[in-house]
Amino acid sequence: MKSLPRIVAFYLALAMGCTLSNVAAADGIVNGGFEAELSPWWQQGQAIRVQQVEGRQAVLVPSGMVVQEHIPVTGGHNYRITMDIRSEATRSGTVYVQMSFRGSGVSEEWRGPSLVAVDKRSTSECGQPPGATREEKAVLVTGGGAPEWRTHSLVFTAPNGASEMVLYLRKGNCSPGVAAYTNVSISPSDEPATSAADLARVALAAERLPALAATAENAARLERQLGLSAPSDDVHHLAEGGTMRMRVHVGSGEDIITLQAAADLSDFAARVAGAEPAAHLSTDEAVAEEPLLVIGRDNALAARAFSSEDFGSLGEDGFLIRSLGPHILIAGANPRGTMYGVNWFLDRRLGVRWLAPDVTYWPATTDIALPAQDERQVPRFAFREVLSIEGEDKAWRQRNLLNGESHGPSYRPTPPEIDSWNASWAAKDLIANFYQLLPPNTYRAEHPEWYQGGQLAMMDNAMRAEMARAVIERLRALPDYRSVWFAIHDMDWGWDMDPDSRAFADRHGGHASAPRLDMMIDVADQVRAVLPDARLAFNAYHWSFTPPEGMTVPDYILVYPMTIHVDYSQGLNEPANAELGRDLAGWNAIAEHVLVWDHITNFGGFIQPTPNLLPIGRSIQWLDELDAVDGYMGEGSFNTAGAEFAALRAWMISRLLWDPQRDPQALIEDFSRHYYGSAAGPIVEYIALMHERLDGSGDVLAEKTTVEMAMFDADFIVLADALFDEAEALADDPTILARVREARVPVDYVMLMRRHEYLTDATLGQRLAATLDDRVQRFWQTIDAAGIRQYMQGHDLDSLRRLLAIERHPSGIPGFVAEGIQWKDIQDLRFNRYSGPNSDIVADPMASDGAAIALDRSSAGWNAQLKFDSLPREGRWWVYLAVRTSAVMEGGAVARIGSAPPMGCYVTVTSSDIPDTGYTWVEVPGGPFAYSTDHALSLYAQPMSGPSGQAVLLDRAAAVDRPVPGARIGQSSGGCP
Repeated sequence: MKSLPRIVAFYLALAMGCTLSNVAAADGIVNGGFEAELSPWWQQGQAIRVQQVEGRQAVLVPSGMVVQEHIPVTGGHNYRITMDIRSEATRSGTVYVQMSFRGSGVSEEWRGPSLVAVDKRSTSECGQPPGATREEKAVLVTGGGAPEWRTHSLVFTAPNGASEMVLYLRKGNCSPGVAAYTNVSISPSDEPATSAADLARVALAAERLPALAATAENAARLERQLGLSAPSDDVHHLAEGGTMRMRVHVGSGEDIITLQAAADLSDFAARVAGAEPAAHLSTDEAVAEEPLLVIGRDNALAARAFSSEDFGSLGEDGFLIRSLGPHILIAGANPRGTMYGVNWFLDRRLGVRWLAPDVTYWPATTDIALPAQDERQVPRFAFREVLSIEGEDKAWRQRNLLNGESHGPSYRPTPPEIDSWNASWAAKDLIANFYQLLPPNTYRAEHPEWYQGGQLAMMDNAMRAEMARAVIERLRALPDYRSVWFAIHDMDWGWDMDPDSRAFADRHGGHASAPRLDMMIDVADQVRAVLPDARLAFNAYHWSFTPPEGMTVPDYILVYPMTIHVDYSQGLNEPANAELGRDLAGWNAIAEHVLVWDHITNFGGFIQPTPNLLPIGRSIQWLDELDAVDGYMGEGSFNTAGAEFAALRAWMISRLLWDPQRDPQALIEDFSRHYYGSAAGPIVEYIALMHERLDGSGDVLAEKTTVEMAMFDADFIVLADALFDEAEALADDPTILARVREARVPVDYVMLMRRHEYLTDATLGQRLAATLDDRVQRFWQTIDAAGIRQYMQGHDLDSLRRLLAIERHPSGIPGFVAEGIQWKDIQDLRFNRYSGPNSDIVADPMASDGAAIALDRSSAGWNAQLKFDSLPREGRWWVYLAVRTSAVMEGGAVARIGSAPPMGCYVTVTSSDIPDTGYTWVEVPGGPFAYSTDHALSLYAQPMSGPSGQAVLLDRAAAVDRPVPGARIGQSSGGCP
C-alpha cells in the first residue's frame, strides 16, 4: 500500500513526540488513502465511515465533513491538490471541497476558484422545506451524474504569509446520497494556479465535446467539409421541419467563453426550431457531416475563411460573420468578441430577444433559412453600461452586448463562461474620492489649508504630492495598473474655491474645472514618474462640468462628465440642455478620451411616469458625432426592481450603444411587441402620449423630479388610464396581464399621490372616486409582485404607505401675502428629500395642507432641497420656508436654512426661533432668486445634529416678488453674496 510509509511515519513521529505539522512537512496530506481509517482526519457529522468502495479504501460522507489540519504550505507557492470522488444519487453542487489557511496576518476565510451554494438548514431541519442558501468559496464543487469514481485535480496558490492549510471534504446537509473520497494528495507544483474558468472549461468540454474519431476517416471528412461549395440557392438551411440541418463546430482547445458560446448556439437554435439539440458539438478531431456553424478561430475552417482578415481592427468586442461554402462562421478577435457574435446572431438573425433578466422571447420557427452571410460588426462605443437592476444582471448584460462593469457589479462574481468585461474604469479598487485618498481625520489637523470650500485646495503642491503618493500605493496593489483608468472623484457637493484656485480659474475662463484639471495633470505626471504608463480619470460634475479655456487633457487622462443637471424633456444637445450640450462638446474638443456618465432615471420617483426614452435615444445618436466620446454609462434605477420601463430603457440603450443609427421609436415598438404581446398597441400609444404631453407642458424632467409635474393634469390621467384599461382587456394570458399592470403602476401612483386634487376635477373626480378602492388594491398587489422596494431614492414602501394615508386639504394663503403681492405656493411634495426615513413626509394638523417633511435631527445634512426650477419662470423671487420643531427642545441651534452656492450662505435658527407651537416663516438667505434648471443651485433646510426622534418640520415654501419685512430670523452665517 503506497500510503503505508506515511502512516508509519505518522505513528513513529507521535511516539517520538513530534508534532503533526512536522510529519506533514515531508509528505503533505497524511493518510490520504484512508488506509489507517480516519487518523489524523477528524469528522463532523454522523454516520461518516471508512470502507471499501469498488475496490478502493475511502471515506463515506452522508452529511457533514472530514477535515485535516496542519497541512504545511509556504505562502506564495503553488501546490497541486488531487483526489478521487464518487457521489451516489447526489444532486449537482452538493459535494464540495473547501480549504482555508493559517499564518501570520492570514485571514481564515474560505478560498478557492469555485463557488458553492450552501444550504443553511442543519441536519435536524432536513425535513423542512428548502430555505435560503449562502455562497462560499470552494476548491471544487461536484455531485450528480452516474455514481462512478472521478479524479479531480487542480493547482492553487497559498496566500502570502500562510504556513498551514486546512482541508475540508464535504457533502451538503439535506442532500440525498453519499459522497466517497480517497487518494487525497497535496504536492508542490510549478504549474500556474487553476482558475474558475479552467474548472468550468474542463467540465463543459467533458459534457459537450465528442470523443476523437478515427484519424484517417475524420481527416478525410474534414477535408471534404473544407472543399464544399455554397448551396445552389445561396441559402443556409439551419433547420427544416423542426430538425436541425446544421451542426455547431468549435475548436477542441477553445477557452470556456468560446466553448459556452458554441454550446449556447447549438441549444438555442434548436429551441427556436423546436428541435432536439445535439448532445455533442463538432470539432476538427470529430467533425460532423452536416453543414457547420463554426464558432471561434481555433479550427481548420476558420483558418481557411479568415486567412486574410485583420482581426486587430475589431477591438475587444467586434466580430465577423462569414459564409464559407455551406458553412457559417462567427469569430471575434478574442473570446468576448466571439461570444458577442453568437449573441448578436441569435438576436438579429434568429429573433431571440433577451428583454429582461427573467423574460426572453423565443420565436418558434421550424424552418430557419438565412442568406449568405458577410457581416462585420464593431460597436460605436468601447465602454457600454447601464447601471440598473436589469443592467446589473450579468447574463442579461452579456446577451445584450453591454460590456462595461463598474461600481457595484464589479464587486460581485461572474460565472466563468461569461466572465469577460471592460472593467477598466470605476470598478472595484479603481475609484476613490478626495477624502478617501486624503482622509480629513488623518491630514486636516496638520494641513488645514488642504481642505478649502468643501473640496480641496487644488493648487496646493504638498496636497498634490500626497495625493500622488496615495494613488501610487493603490495602483501598486493592482494586477496590471497599465490596463485601467484610476478614477479620482470629487466630493458630491459644491466648492467655494480658495484664492489660488480662483486665480487659476480666472485665467481659464473663470471655470472651476481649470484648477481641477491642472491638479489631475500634475498628479498623473507624478504618478507616471514612478509607474510609467499609468492612466487616471476624473469626473466633470456640477461645478466642474464646464471645460476650461486654453487647456487640453493629455491622452493618459480620461474625463467623465456627469449629466446630473440634465433636463431629459429633451436630448443632451437640444435647447433645454443647450449649455450642457456645449460643455460636452467642449470636453470632446480638448480631450482624447471622454466617457459620458448619463442620468437616465428619475431618482425622485422610480415609479413615476418618466418620458425620457426618445430624448435618451436622440442623445446617444448625438454623442455618436463626438469622436472623443468612447464610453457611456447610464445611471439608472439600481436601487429597486420594477422601476418605470426600466427593462425597456436598458434594452433600448444597449442597442443604441452598439449601433446609434437604430431608430429609438422602432426599438420601443420591437420591445413592446415581444414583451407585452397582445397588449403592445396601447402600451406604445401610452409611451407616445407621455412624450407628447411632456413636450407641451414646460416641465423640467430632471434626475430628481417630483410628482408635482404639470404634465400630470386630469386630461393626461384620463387618457393614460383608458389606454391601460384597453391594454388589460387585450392581455391574453396572466403573464402579459402582470406586465401590463406593472407598467400601469406609475399612472396609479400619480393618481393616488394627487388624489385630493383629482377628486375635485369635473372630468376625473367621479371616475377616480368609483375606482379608488380597487385601484389601491391593484397598486399594492402589483408592487409586491414586481419586487419594488423603493418609490424614490432612499424611501421605502413603508414610508409610501404612510404618505398615501395622509388626508390633505387646500393650503390657503400665507398671512404675509397682502393684496397685490405675486406669490407661488410650493408644497412638501415638490422638495427633493434625502436621508431616507429621516426626511419622510408625515401627517401634521398644524401644516397648511395637513402634511409636512419631518427632518429628523439624527441625520444632519441638506436633507430637504428645493431646486430653482420650482420657482416661477419670470421675475426675481424671495423665498420663505414655514418651519417648526416637533417638540419643546432645549436651547441651541436646531436647523440651518440656506442657499447654495456658495456653500456657506445660511441662517441658523434655534428652538425658540421656530417653536413647536406653530409654523414660523424663515427667509432663505441669498435672495432674490430666479428660475434656473441648473440643479447645482438649491435652497435647503438642514437639521442640526440632535437626539433621534426630534425633528424640524418643514411645511412648505412661498416664493414672493418682494421681501417680507421682519421675516428673516436666526443668526446669519455671513457667507452670502
